[in-house]
Amino acid sequence: MNISKIFFILFLVLSLFSCSNKEINEDIPYAVQIKEVRSYYKAIDIRDRLEGKRIESYILSEATDDGNWYRVLAGAEKSIDDIKQYKKTLESIINTDKLKIINYQTIQKNLNLDFEDNLIERERLQSKKPNVPERIFDLINKFPDDKNFIVKSFFVTSCPDSLADIGKYRAAYKNIKHDLPRGVYMQSLMKKSNAVAEVIYEDNLFGDRITIDIVELKDNLDLGFLDDELLTSQNIANYFAELILDTGNYVFEDKLNIKISSFRKLNGYKVTIQPKNNKEYLRTYFCLVSKDSKYLVFSQSTDKTDDEIVEIIEKLGETDGLNSYDEFYNAFYTIPANCGIEDTFISIYSNKLTNDYTRRRGYSKWSKKMVGHWQTTAYFNGEDNNSWGVSFFDLLNQSNVDLVYNNLYVDSKKSKRYSKIIDVLNKNGVISTGKYPGELSFPGNRFVVSINNLNRGRLTSDKMLTIANCLQLN
Repeated sequence: MNISKIFFILFLVLSLFSCSNKEINEDIPYAVQIKEVRSYYKAIDIRDRLEGKRIESYILSEATDDGNWYRVLAGAEKSIDDIKQYKKTLESIINTDKLKIINYQTIQKNLNLDFEDNLIERERLQSKKPNVPERIFDLINKFPDDKNFIVKSFFVTSCPDSLADIGKYRAAYKNIKHDLPRGVYMQSLMKKSNAVAEVIYEDNLFGDRITIDIVELKDNLDLGFLDDELLTSQNIANYFAELILDTGNYVFEDKLNIKISSFRKLNGYKVTIQPKNNKEYLRTYFCLVSKDSKYLVFSQSTDKTDDEIVEIIEKLGETDGLNSYDEFYNAFYTIPANCGIEDTFISIYSNKLTNDYTRRRGYSKWSKKMVGHWQTTAYFNGEDNNSWGVSFFDLLNQSNVDLVYNNLYVDSKKSKRYSKIIDVLNKNGVISTGKYPGELSFPGNRFVVSINNLNRGRLTSDKMLTIANCLQLN
């Protein structure tokens, strides 16, 4: 090692230690913000990860006009030049350009200095196993668990046993925003499957994303093969790989045979295409099928390398799967364990809300406070009730719910002609008028909840209230 490299390493070490064990205040007002999140427990995950990189960080709670945020900060310096230098040091260690400098004076009035002593966010619901088909749990348990990721979005959908019933599952293939490979369509895939699940993971520090789809295929799978063409795992994988390649005439195409040892022996193809004339931009999709032809796995990422994707696929089925993630657990386990209305579970879809949600809601005050939280919708269908759904906005604690729903949302509905205030779980809710109300909304513990009639839905107000009492919200 040459002298210049030794001095550079010493400089990094000294820079880190010069800022360690210090937190911003009026005298040392500048710090580096590494991340801001809604959940205290997600902030803890980031702090623990930084500790593994020998970076000391701390958490501050700030109550802004858009709701409460937890800032994960590092360092504290008196001069802007010193904190700029420290920021460069951090960027060289964790390889990111998303850090920003925070001035204590701009956040001081909003800080909650004793938030850890008065924490009201609970990490997990106390729920029973939801009443959904076992094949749903089978897929849930196969997804990887990694503390470096959050579940940015997910969906899990059951599929009809008979193709004649595919219309009853319309909510799954019409309402869910998925990230399936190009050329693979949701409705068509559901016709070939018993259940389909997808997760978009996001790195909690860098923001890198990776999509994983796991599909349980039907036993009597029909892919339109010729009579003499065997339904082997390799042929099934080739069928889906060709769907991707058939979506265009690309400047560059490649279909490479690949085998991965995971929860089952998986084999199939790594498909690479060049969607645009830019030679530096390539898209890669993994299409894999288990040796027994029971499971289909897709994976893609524009951020991760092929080796990193393979490493993640190898970990499928090793842990508790999605149940390891609070954001999944606190969404999925709201579904009733038992209820007097035993309609068919169709699917559940959840995603982390962004500023686009606020834009679509006209930048209303209550919608701004939703950003950074998770929205979940579960869809059901019944012979009498047709299609209906339940949506949950997880605002993490009752205080946030009271502020957003009672003080902002309800006030905006009081003057509406076709809605009225109604008692739900000993709280004020809002219900649409009519024989089959379009929506019943109400506050429930850490959630804002809405029950909706969808395509020709026929839930009455009484049935909506029955469902409200069945939900696992505590």
